[in-house]
Amino acid sequence: MRGILAFVAASMAYATGAQAQAPQAPAADPAPIPRYEVEIIVFAHRDFDPTEESFDQTLNGFDGAPAALREAPVFDETTFAPPAIPQTPPPPPDPAAAARAEALQIRPLRPEELKLGTEYRKIRAISAYQPLIHVGWVQPGLPEADSKPIDLGTLGAINPRGTVRVHLMNYLHVTLDLTYLAPSSTTPAERSADGLDEIVLAPQYRLTTTRRVISRELHYFDHPAFGVLVLITPVPTQDGSGRRPAA
Repeated sequence: MRGILAFVAASMAYATGAQAQAPQAPAADPAPIPRYEVEIIVFAHRDFDPTEESFDQTLNGFDGAPAALREAPVFDETTFAPPAIPQTPPPPPDPAAAARAEALQIRPLRPEELKLGTEYRKIRAISAYQPLIHVGWVQPGLPEADSKPIDLGTLGAINPRGTVRVHLMNYLHVTLDLTYLAPSSTTPAERSADGLDEIVLAPQYRLTTTRRVISRELHYFDHPAFGVLVLITPVPTQDGSGRRPAA
């Protein structure tokens, strides 16, 4: 009986040792971050009549009371220079981290990279429309919680102003928050009795919306005062597959 127990104990110890010595399977590489080209055209409706219907508009002025002024900071010889920080050698470069950082970068598209040149020329040729902007950029496709809106001002756009946000939520989604500053009225302002001219403020029209979109398809967002065309194109992966994680 003791011999049988000893044999069983030895067999279990051998199995345990074999499992401990078995090589661990390498960790799977994280899925690559998809990247997309985002291109938009914004154009105004020249024949737009603001009295036709009710929609979101505000006047071009202060949105609220000005913020309270702060006192200027005071510096002296004890607070001007930051304390010295010991220099430590940088860690060795991590190829995976470098690839991820590159995938998270946002890059403006050059004029020759834009794909909607034909659509822009057609809009410009129609007297009822006034082209405002035609810009594009490359960005990562991230979940809604991690995605950041792109401020059109960083691409040189002045009118309209606002942001465009592209994110993944099983499918591609686009969120627009744009404000168009319409031309002021050409009607001369009435002169008041005290001799001061009345200030005419140009109206602003805002478009805020979120929509599920399909890549490689041209999408149109409409507003009574202006329209927006959006095209999203997946950037091919390094292996040339051009797979689309979401459409």
